[in-house]
Order: sequence, then structure tokens, then C-alpha cells
Amino acid sequence: MNILEMSEVGKYIRKVRKERGLRLEDLSDEHISTATISNIERGVPHVNKDKVLYLMNKLGLDLSEVPDMVEKDTGSIESLQVKFTAIETMIQLGNTQRALALLSDLSDEVLSQHQATIHYLKGRIHLAKRDWRKAERELSEAIRLAYQDPYSPKANLEAASYLCLSECRAQHKDWEQVLKYVERGLDALVGEEESFEQTPVKLSLARIRSLHKLGRTDEALRGIEQVWTRLPEIRSRQLVIQMYTIRAELLREMKLYQDAIRYAREGSQIAVSSKEYDEMFHLWSVLAHAYKEAGQLVDAETAFEFVLELGDYLSNKEEWVRAICSLGQVYLMQGKMEQARETLKQALELAERIHHGMLTSAALILLGQVMKNMNHYLDAIEYFKRAGKVADKNKCKESVYLCYYELADCYEKMGDVEKFKEATERMYRTQKEMNKSRRIFE
Repeated sequence: MNILEMSEVGKYIRKVRKERGLRLEDLSDEHISTATISNIERGVPHVNKDKVLYLMNKLGLDLSEVPDMVEKDTGSIESLQVKFTAIETMIQLGNTQRALALLSDLSDEVLSQHQATIHYLKGRIHLAKRDWRKAERELSEAIRLAYQDPYSPKANLEAASYLCLSECRAQHKDWEQVLKYVERGLDALVGEEESFEQTPVKLSLARIRSLHKLGRTDEALRGIEQVWTRLPEIRSRQLVIQMYTIRAELLREMKLYQDAIRYAREGSQIAVSSKEYDEMFHLWSVLAHAYKEAGQLVDAETAFEFVLELGDYLSNKEEWVRAICSLGQVYLMQGKMEQARETLKQALELAERIHHGMLTSAALILLGQVMKNMNHYLDAIEYFKRAGKVADKNKCKESVYLCYYELADCYEKMGDVEKFKEATERMYRTQKEMNKSRRIFE
């Protein structure tokens, strides 16, 4: 039995064992250990042939039938792979109706033998429709049935399902659960170590993002540096751009602004020829914020103005409104009050149109600051009062506190002692509530 045959036999034995729901421990005994079984399945060449025959006998397999079985399975799985890839492509293109139609065309035999794959694809469809609950139910079933599906190892189905589950949880900002899912996904990866395809990269990046969201910035930066060593192996331009964006964002958060700017600019050069508009938007946003925080306001203005040019292509309009607010803030920092006011009025109108309370409050606060800088204190006061009501309704005490601080500043400049005292008293009460909340949740 040569090395090639050993590899084919091992793969087939592993497939049969998985289909029957058997663990290595279920097949080991005094004649064959779990380590030997593992070596056989991995095609290790030095394993005693008698041990291979003994294991096959335990599974009721005939060595002479293996080549035909392997050839038949390979052809069948490759044929199915084309169909499954077509369905996935329809989902990625946003054509969920066509994806469902292709699923319904599959034969009963395929549906029964590949239940995990069917649940996974249905989960992807619900994910595309933003129906998180149904997506989670289908993806959980895919994981439960993955060991029975012969297509599962080839597609890294279990790992891919955990990745999609993490995306569901990310929508709810449940970062602890996101981290748990991506780590389970990384543990579930199968295949050669040399293979560094999309699912492993996406899981690694999702892990880094969740660590970042949980405030574990140092761990996140170590993670991106580890993935970075594999950058030449990554064929997806979208993932490469994401890596540059994440690295720049982490460096910006650590106040390493020049390093952040360098990586953001390098990534933007790659993104120029790309039509991944969401990724291009995020990358340029990081660059613009890094310029702003580094005090390079002219460059920040240029970058934010370019960001706004991408607004028509974005799927997430909230991010666009956030960028408009940021540009208005840059104008304010430069003393360009008229430009700041017009830009922030646009941001306010859009924030109210999409019913986003926090962005509405932010735009109102910035407009109040513009009016205050122009010495239009009565107009500023009206903006701060409106902002405070919106922030209070959305339970954002930090913004409420800022509104009362700004009101107190306006009243002091106007010489209104009573109103100044009232605003500072409300600042104190708000701070007291914030401290109480911190003690409860610590």
C-alpha cells in the first residue's frame, strides 16, 4: 500500500466513522489505539498495514472496494459543490429568492444526505434577510448535524456556521458571545495547515474585532500581527482591505497616529481599484479620524470629504451620517463656522430621517457648539435642550451630562446666574446617576 493509497484509505475511513457518529475512542481497543487510528485517518505512511486492515474490518469495509468508493464520493461531492457554491453566490449577490429556488430543486436524496449543508444555507439566507432568530436556529442545526454530512469537512461547514452565528450576535453587540462563537469556529477548522482560505481568515478577524470591542486592545493587536504574517496567502482583496482597516483602527485607538495613518494609506491604495465600497468607506473613515486626532485638520477635512462621496454606495446609512457629523466637527475645530453649520444641519436631517436617536443628539450638540462659538447663545441653548431630551430618551447619560455642561457655559457667558445654577445642579444629578449605574454593574 503506497503513500497515496494510505491517504485515500485514511480519508475514507474518517468519512465513514464521521457518518456513523463514532469517536476515535469508540473504535480503539487493546489491539489498536486512538493515536494509531488518527495516524491511519491522516494517511501517515509508517502505520502497520495489519492495523489498517484490522480497523477496516471493525468498520465492515473491504480494502478492494475503497478506490471505487473514493472515486464515486469524490465525483458526487464535487458535483454537489458546484450546486452549493451557486446557491452561496446567489446569497452573496443578495438574490435570496433565487437561492431558495435552487435549494428547492435539490433531490430528496441530497436533502437527506446533506441536511447540515441545507440548514447552513438556509441560515445564510435568513442572515442576508436580517432575520437573526431564524438564522441562529438554522445555523445551530447545521452545527448539530455537521458530523453526518459528507460535504461538511470539505466546506469547513461547522466552522463556517460558527462564523455566521458570530455575525448574528454582533448585530446585538453581544461581544462576549461573538468571541465564544469565533473561538469554537477556529477549533472546528479542518484541513491542511497550509490552507489559509476565507473562513479561517474571517474567523481570525472576527475574533480580533470582538477583542477590540471588549476593550482587550493589546490582545487584538497581537492577533492582527499574527494574521499579518499570512497576508501574501490571502487572495480576497476584501479581506486584505479589512486587515488594513482593523490594524489602522487599533493603532489609532492606542494613539499611535502616524502608524495608523501609514497603514490606512497603504490600505487605501489597495482599495482604489476595488469596488468594495463598504470596506473602502471604513478604511477612509479610519484615516480621516486618525488625521483629526493627530491634529492634521486639513488632511482630515480632505479625507472626510472623500468619505462622503461614497455615501450613495453604502449599505449602512448610519455610518454615513456619523461621517457627516465628524466632518462638521472638523470644520468647527478649524473655525469654519458657516460650513460647520450647513454640514451639521444636513447630518441632523438625515439622522432624524433614519430615526437614530444617538446620532440626532450628537448632531444637535455639535450645532449648539457652533452657535455658541458664533456667540448666538439663545440658538445654542435651544439646540442643547433638544439634544438633552433626545439623549435622555435614549438613556445616554454621558450626552445628557455634556448638554447640561454646555447649557451652564452658555448661561454663564450670558450672565444668567439662576439658569447657570440650575444647569450645574442638573449636571451634578446626572453625574450622580452615572456613578450609581457604574457601581451597580461593576
